[in-house]
Amino acid sequence: MLDGPISNGTVSIAQSSLRPNPIAEFQATYLSSIEVQLLATVILAGSVVLGLKFGRRLESVLTRRYGRHVAEASRVLWLLGVVVVGVYLLSIVWHVTYMLRIVMAALAVDRWTAIQQLLTVAVALIAYLLMRFVNRSIDKLAETSSVTKHQSEVAYHVSDVGIAGAAATVILTVWGIDLTNIFIGAGAITAIVGLAARETLAAMIAGFILLFSRPFRVGDWIEIDRHSGIVKDVTIFNTKIQTFSDEHVLIPNDKITESHLTNLSRNDQLRVEIEVGVDYDTDLEHAREVIVEAVSGLDEIKSSPNPKVVAKRFADSSILLELRVWIGDPTMRRKWNAQTAAIEAIKQAFDREGITIPYPQRVQSARGDGFDVDAPSSDETIVGVESE
Repeated sequence: MLDGPISNGTVSIAQSSLRPNPIAEFQATYLSSIEVQLLATVILAGSVVLGLKFGRRLESVLTRRYGRHVAEASRVLWLLGVVVVGVYLLSIVWHVTYMLRIVMAALAVDRWTAIQQLLTVAVALIAYLLMRFVNRSIDKLAETSSVTKHQSEVAYHVSDVGIAGAAATVILTVWGIDLTNIFIGAGAITAIVGLAARETLAAMIAGFILLFSRPFRVGDWIEIDRHSGIVKDVTIFNTKIQTFSDEHVLIPNDKITESHLTNLSRNDQLRVEIEVGVDYDTDLEHAREVIVEAVSGLDEIKSSPNPKVVAKRFADSSILLELRVWIGDPTMRRKWNAQTAAIEAIKQAFDREGITIPYPQRVQSARGDGFDVDAPSSDETIVGVESE
């Protein structure tokens, strides 16, 4: 029997000391030598590697059955479990389980802090999954040609920044951080940056305007002021076009919104105008019929709308006719091909029909109401000389 009262703490300590510890017994029985510990470490490392490979197979199986999101989340949880179990077993092998108890004691927090941590992890995970979902939705829209490459890239950045900003705001609110000073500081920084980089900010705003108005796409043939070429790339700040002289021109987006823009690819056809002069003695109706007949069968020219010839004006040496034809899927190469084919066909038709294409020439003729100037006689000339 024990003399005197025994407190509850003493009883609990006595009971815990009398309780068997299976981990300590296992360590003393099987992990008492360094050789066994090394062998156990090698076996444990191999098991962890096999666990990681199994996680990959598990992800592929779950992807086919439940989708990629579920598979990725399951693989992350599996890898986390493998790492935790591996670290715990390694601490048992090398008799350092007390280190885990010290770490757990250091990480011990109250309930509210634990809730804050869980909410932070949950918000971050939700934000990540939402970014993945939005980006994949944008990819699907891009596959259906509903959005352009430029629009998809801008949508990526805008959605990611928006989701990340919203998640950061929620996390800061959960941890009780006052956002008022942060917003004031961000506003001041934005004002300073806006004053220092007005042109860049204007180009960026113009980039968003081009994003939503969509006046052209990559691959379109456009004309902006003195530049004409094919659109190669469109970013937030500028647009790159390749001219037909093989020059790459970078135009700020704000210059595009302020200038006159012509999209020659929007209607899928382009009218090509070719001028040809005929002599004043030529039958104009017959010349027009010959021109239309000459170009009607050309492969480079569309049959609908029909080619048209109009009398444009009286020139110095000829009456100027204008041929109007249309080409499909307009490019500069197709325009050049159509012009060349039409000019060659018209020249051959005119030669066959005997129609003359005049060139500038000057004709001198005397006026009927003029007057003659008599030359001085030899006597008058001599008298004049002698008088001097």
